[in-house]
Formats: sequence, structure tokens, C-alpha cells
Amino acid sequence: MHRTILPVLALGFALAASIGGAAAQDKPADMLELKLATADTDINPTTDSVLKLAVQLGLYEKHGVKVTIVALEGTPQAVAALNSGAVDMADISIEAAIRLRADSDLPIRGIVSGTLGAPFLIAAKSEIATVGDLVGRSYAIADNGSLDHSLTQVVLASRGVPADGPSYVPIGAPAARVQALAAGKVDATTVSYGTYLAIADAPGISVLVSPEDFSAASPGLSKFVATLDSTIASKPEALQRFVTALVEASRYFEANPAQWVDAVTAVRDDLPKATLDNTAGFLAGRWCVNGCLNPGELAKTVAFTYSNPDFKDVKAVTADDIVNRQFVDAALATLGAADTGLDKP
Repeated sequence: MHRTILPVLALGFALAASIGGAAAQDKPADMLELKLATADTDINPTTDSVLKLAVQLGLYEKHGVKVTIVALEGTPQAVAALNSGAVDMADISIEAAIRLRADSDLPIRGIVSGTLGAPFLIAAKSEIATVGDLVGRSYAIADNGSLDHSLTQVVLASRGVPADGPSYVPIGAPAARVQALAAGKVDATTVSYGTYLAIADAPGISVLVSPEDFSAASPGLSKFVATLDSTIASKPEALQRFVTALVEASRYFEANPAQWVDAVTAVRDDLPKATLDNTAGFLAGRWCVNGCLNPGELAKTVAFTYSNPDFKDVKAVTADDIVNRQFVDAALATLGAADTGLDKP
């Protein structure tokens, strides 16, 4: 059971006092509103947690934008919410954005990202010695077409294993997937390093593909916060406040990992603090301190996506077709470019 929100609010007051004093002095008098769909229902121990922690800690409102999180199960649901107009933004895989632009000509644009790199791993029953042994075995995913599902297929294909070799079982949130693995209900799953640490000592479970090997076989930039051209036209100021707040929050957690640990600990009592301390060390340098829309990384991700045999008949889409950098550029003009970690301006 997760903890009460009160400790989070107390931490939020402390962070609000310590982040961006100059920005606090220029806080807008009006409060704009946005809805953001996320592809998971929990606050997971990855850099993408900044999307929800910034809400919990009041960091968006500090910039004059109230962000309502609509927590969903997997990328397909988040995409559907965005396409239907139920939300203004959605945190989705870049692969999904490419398909939407290519297949439906949906005017979708990534405007910022909360995560860089793929801090995922494949955990499996210890009896599974190689990735080839996953063929025919039950494999827990969030949902068909979810980010963990698509990245798993890419990693398996890079090792000569048919992407559809495992028997995929949609289960949902990462915490539910690792618990299903620990209980022996499934044979393997893809989760973040931090999520895996919760069951690292479970008997009969081991890491089959390490985070380093998983990252080497998958795109460095795999997801972003996307919106529609119509929303960019109708709510530009709200989107700008959101992006600036997110970049500033990412910089704070990059510089103060202990504060991130405290924030996650306050809402995830199923994750021991020692586990989160280790995770914070692993995440060092992966925070999106410049918004993670580096043109070179985006181009690599698009090229990587089209190298997937599943995309051989998909209409060509470029990074420029699915990205709008105006909000990140304006945020960096205000905050200055950061020269730390993997997210280079």
C-alpha cells in the first residue's frame, strides 16, 4: 500500500522553496490547466517519474500551470486518450508517434521528454539461460504495443530471437509484472532497473539481459511527451510553462538525487530506501536537463525504428515530422543550457 500524500506535500514545500528562486519571483498571476496521459498508473523509479513528481510536489503550479495526470495502462491507451481529445498531452513511445503520423497522418508532435536512455533489463526465471530460451515462454508486458513490449521485441531481434517468440501476457504496471515473475506466474518480463531491485533477492530469479546490454540494443531516446498541432495553436502558453517546469524539475533531481529518493519513498513504500538509493546512482546523468530533444538522438531513434522489420512497409517519417522544439528552445533560452549528463543541448 502506498503512503499518504502528506509527506509528499511537505517535501513539495521544501523543494518549491529551493528550486529556481528567480522563477518563483516571476510566477505568473494566472493559472493555466493541462491534462497529461501517462502510460502507467504508478510512480516508477525512473527519470520519467519527474512527470508525476512535479505534480505531487507542486512544481508545475509554481510555473503557473496546473497539470492533471490521467494515469493509464500502456502506450496504446495513452495514445487513444490524446487522439480522442480527452487529454492535451500524452507520454508515449516515439515508435507510436511515427506510426500515427505515417498511418493516420495524425498531426502529433513531441515537445519534451522526461527520460533518456533505456534503463530497462530483462528479468527471468534462473532456469532460462539465454534469450533464445524465451521462445514459447510466458512474458509479462504492460499491454500489446506498450513501450516495454516494443523495446523487448527490438532487443530480442538484435539477438536473433523472433520478436514474437515469447508468449506475451498483458499484465500492466511494472510492479505488477515483477511480482508476477517473483510468484512464478510468468517466466520473464522487461522492467526498469529500479523496479527489478524490489525482487532482486527473490529465489529463482535473475537478470537475463543487463541494463547496459539492453540500452546498447535499443534507442537512446525512446519516448516523449506529445501533443497535437491543434493544442500547440490553442494552448501555447500553458505548454510552455509545462515544458519549462519539467526541465527545471529534471535539473533539480539530477543535482539532488537524495531529494528524488525522498520523493519516491514518500509514495512507494513497497520500494526500500536502500533500493532507491542504488537506483538514483544508476540514473545519474540520465535526467532530461535540456528537454531530451537533441536532433541527433531523435534522428537515430527514427532510423532505429525503421530498421525494425515490422516497419519495412511503413511510410517514411522524419524526426522533423513528429517533433516541435519551440518550447524546449524557449525554456533553454530562459534557464540556460545545462552541460551535465547525457542530455546535451
